[in-house]
Amino acid sequence: MQSEKEFLEELNVYKNEVLLALKYLYTELAIHEIAHKDKKILKTLNYSPTFWNTTLSALQQSTFLTLGRIFDIGSKHSIHKLYKLSEQNKYLFTKKSFRERWERNEDRTKINTWLESYLKTVYVPTDADFRKFKKTIKKLKNTYENIYRPIRDHFGHKIYVKNEEVKVLFDKVQIKELEKFCVTLENLHEVLWQLFHNGRGPMALSSHKKHSTQNILKNLYKQDYPGTSNTQIIREVRCVLNLLKTGQRTTEEERHEELNSMDSRHSFLNSAL
Repeated sequence: MQSEKEFLEELNVYKNEVLLALKYLYTELAIHEIAHKDKKILKTLNYSPTFWNTTLSALQQSTFLTLGRIFDIGSKHSIHKLYKLSEQNKYLFTKKSFRERWERNEDRTKINTWLESYLKTVYVPTDADFRKFKKTIKKLKNTYENIYRPIRDHFGHKIYVKNEEVKVLFDKVQIKELEKFCVTLENLHEVLWQLFHNGRGPMALSSHKKHSTQNILKNLYKQDYPGTSNTQIIREVRCVLNLLKTGQRTTEEERHEELNSMDSRHSFLNSAL
């Protein structure tokens, strides 16, 4: 029970850190992209440039500082600790452990009738699954160390640095790769969450996660477009900027607000975003 509690706490901390990185990154990128495409919004933002430049700078710094907390070996909570707890407590993902968790469920009298049938579908990860999962984390760590950590260190220990030195750091950053990097971190959480709570496997990352701010904006109000974390962040940025420009929301924004009001997961005031 103690190891289960520790794993779940670490999984939750990891989720919250990744969501922070997504919020900071996609809010900044959405503001840039929307203002670039809409000259009226750009004009509106330029009425108070100091505020918006300060906001964008703070968002940018926060993205890399949060990635630092996720990857730094010395962090109290990190992706490395989460993997270690998962790998050391593989029994948490066995059918026996899954059954025990179901039996502690308050609704067990309702679900016990189909427990045996459901257990047949529960995926039990193999050593090969964990090795592949570890390999994915190692690849992400190498990317962080080579590209993003120097920027994190620049923000985290900021002293006077020449502009050309900062430019060298940011020249290595490809926006689409950074978007994909952060979405992959969220994907890792989803894999472990589904494996633990629903017995769903294998431990493979989805290749269908949307990560491009530009593409999300193009398809933002399509009915079948997935309501992912980054999509919701971008949608709210667009709504705020439209309000600043016109003083009112678009029909699409009002429709999505009505849909989202029925789902508390889409509330930024809800810690379980």
